[in-house]
Amino acid sequence: MKLTTMRFFTLLLLVLSLPLAAQEASTKTYSSTSERGTQRFRTSTGLTDFNIEYRGLIELTDDDRDISSISDDGYLEISKTVFGSKRAIIIESLGGGRMKKEYYEGRTKKEWEPAGRQWLAEILPDVVQTTTIGANSRVNRFYSQGGATAVIREIKSIKSDYVKAHYGKLLLGKNISNSELPAVITGLCGAINSDYYLASLLQSNIDKLMVTREAADAFFRGTQNISSDYYKSQVLKSALNKYASSPEQVKIILESAATIKSDYYLSVVLTSVMNKTEVKEESLTDIANISSRINSDYYRSQVLSKMLDKRSISKSVTLKIVESIASVNSDYYKTTVLKKLTDQSELDEAILTQVLTITGSSVNSDHYASTVLQSVLKNQKLSDENFRKLITATTRIGSDHYTSVVLQEASSQQLTKSQIIIICKGVEGMGSDYYKSTVLTRLAPLVKQSDSETKDAYRQAAKRISSETYYGKAIRAID
Repeated sequence: MKLTTMRFFTLLLLVLSLPLAAQEASTKTYSSTSERGTQRFRTSTGLTDFNIEYRGLIELTDDDRDISSISDDGYLEISKTVFGSKRAIIIESLGGGRMKKEYYEGRTKKEWEPAGRQWLAEILPDVVQTTTIGANSRVNRFYSQGGATAVIREIKSIKSDYVKAHYGKLLLGKNISNSELPAVITGLCGAINSDYYLASLLQSNIDKLMVTREAADAFFRGTQNISSDYYKSQVLKSALNKYASSPEQVKIILESAATIKSDYYLSVVLTSVMNKTEVKEESLTDIANISSRINSDYYRSQVLSKMLDKRSISKSVTLKIVESIASVNSDYYKTTVLKKLTDQSELDEAILTQVLTITGSSVNSDHYASTVLQSVLKNQKLSDENFRKLITATTRIGSDHYTSVVLQEASSQQLTKSQIIIICKGVEGMGSDYYKSTVLTRLAPLVKQSDSETKDAYRQAAKRISSETYYGKAIRAID
């Protein structure tokens, strides 16, 4: 009977404790602050309040259960309240390696031995898991025992990302061999869950973490653990600022940048590369390829436009730019880049073909299409084949006004006989008699100087004018 009763009360206590444990887990909060060399940590639940405050360099015994030293003018204060019952420890440096240790229960000061020492030994292992107390001595101890591997193992067991990052910083201050670095980087990136603390650690140690190709690979694989596009972009921008002149390093950086989901932050990383005068041709090719991952027409056009600011870019890079802009939906942003391209130095024949094809087939706005075609006429030398493509693109413009604007611009150029005939055929497809006669009279001086075949093509185009007034005006222009 007694055994049964004991089991009943044991079960009852267990059941009653479950809601309390659930409440404690669900309301747990953690905070840390640093001010003028004083560190403060607080962990609070609905049932407990754990406060730690310290200043100075604190070293622990090897078993992490006592304080072995505190630097001059340093101190440590730990207090814990459970169900209203408070205990506290205050340890102060007296200078010269001496310390004063005090233990309190509530407001009553108790003897340090044995209760104070025992309580410190009980709570200190948890303290070192959630604060930076004793971090230097602990990192030194683990490093001397098992190298970087031992320190990484300890970092993984720590509860606070802030503390993990602090230990990581101390570890990276060691003389770690190049062969060890990749494993160290991978270990740190796998242990720290906070985007902020991981990004801060990587960003502040870029020089050390990218000394070899293997370390750089581990570094950028590690950035994949950063979920925030903002923090990831900050790390990559910092890396690019240092390694823009190295195509091999830039390629690795851009591979990581390609995983950024935000169009804005991806464009920020890509444009930051191009702000560097020393960026190489291979890197521009990689940037053009990655730009196609940007869904936003605005941000993609910003990246491609920035690329065109680089001097003497190669044919292959220019083709990549044209290929990327082709899939932009906005006529405005698409033609802004195309016009900037055609306003520049003479383009390769194949590139011009691409530009004319894109303008004729995918630019729906008559105005924006006409601006690109006019730019081509003003700034580029066209073969008869590309001139034909330009006129074909022009005739696809729905507005006779914009069609005539382009054809008049074409008529003002130095044209071959075949090009004059191509314009005449283009006029035939226009609907407005006024605009037909306007283009033909603009073309007339060149026709008058050409042969009978050219004049026949001109007259054939003029016959498409229904208005006798405009027809007569066009015919008289070549008589």
